[in-house]
Amino acid sequence: MRIFSRIVSIYCILLLISCATTNSVIVNKPEHEDLSFIMAADWRHFATERYHSSEYFQGALEAIQEVGKGSFMISPGDLDPVAASVDIITKILGEDYPWYPVNGNHEIEDLYDMEVLRNINAGGNSLPNIVNSGPPGSVETMFSFDYGNCHFIVLNQYFDGKSDMGTDGDIVPETLEWLENDLKMNKKPYVFVIGHEPLISIPDLSNGRIRHVGDSLDQYPRKAYKFYRLLMDYNVVAYLCGHTHNTSYSNINGIWQFDCGHARGTEDVFPEGIYSSISNLTNNMGFPLDSAIVKFYKDDTYTTKKVMYYMDLTNGVSYKVLDDSTGFELLKDFYNTAKKLGDNKKDYFQAYWDNWDLSRSSFIKFRVFKNQLLIDIYRNDGFGGPYTVDKALKLNMDTKALVINTSDKK
Repeated sequence: MRIFSRIVSIYCILLLISCATTNSVIVNKPEHEDLSFIMAADWRHFATERYHSSEYFQGALEAIQEVGKGSFMISPGDLDPVAASVDIITKILGEDYPWYPVNGNHEIEDLYDMEVLRNINAGGNSLPNIVNSGPPGSVETMFSFDYGNCHFIVLNQYFDGKSDMGTDGDIVPETLEWLENDLKMNKKPYVFVIGHEPLISIPDLSNGRIRHVGDSLDQYPRKAYKFYRLLMDYNVVAYLCGHTHNTSYSNINGIWQFDCGHARGTEDVFPEGIYSSISNLTNNMGFPLDSAIVKFYKDDTYTTKKVMYYMDLTNGVSYKVLDDSTGFELLKDFYNTAKKLGDNKKDYFQAYWDNWDLSRSSFIKFRVFKNQLLIDIYRNDGFGGPYTVDKALKLNMDTKALVINTSDKK
């Protein structure tokens, strides 16, 4: 426990060490690619029909199609509503494109989302190339599969030993035992382990924003340390995760962790967007003002409360616990105040931008070669703009040495 506690307490130092030992060099491409795959997650309701435009998650999928979607996509959690995610991924990336979803903390809040997830891997073996299904109670949502010379292990961190939606993010003994048995049986040279929550939260690589410190897997340090040791013992190439909405990569005392951030396109409905959307409902679509506000609030309750919180309108009450009646009244007051301010409403909106750092939308493309892994981190501008390679990395899978490739950003 002392060792893992040190890991938690000095995670920023570890990040600096990781960056300091990551040299900017020219890297020659290997000649033959064995496998490529995409990692993207945490888009949530931005997959629904209301957000079907290139400004949101759809834009990330279009960019993935353009840069090459690889053999499959793996998505470490917060994909709700899952049915909407299936629809738009199928529409853009194709019906036959393999998609490996991982359940996050938001899926376990909805019985229907969990049902859809289970049906995607019905019986624990419906997805392609399944090698091993999870223990009883998580057969469909915990599994391993093989592609090329790589073995991939998907963990359900919300499995409590009996139910696949029974914990708040943990590696329980039953999961650890199953994972170790799977690692023992594996014959592939390179192993990737995937889960929703990180070992420890790392700041976003662009703006340094940090979330979920102390309430990721590090919330249960004894269990997290055992998990970490198991990854080390079996020379796992990397641990892949999401949850924080921040994109990062870091070497945590010998284990590379890649957090793919969010793929929402534009992360939030900004105060400017809320005002213009309600105005559009009233001015162009004929809704009475009260009806327009009701409609917008019902369609975007969560993000509306989030904007009200960062506008400093909730008296410090978090948007996560703010009741709907209060949120609705705040939206009405917000819109009416902004309307009265006219051309001066920009100053009113500034509180949001002072309080909230947007994280740029991201997805990661991994390209596997003989003992080498090329990692292209694609990001947009945070406002729905085009995706470009923000970081191009090369990892030697045998030595775990990582370098930044400054010569081949494509």
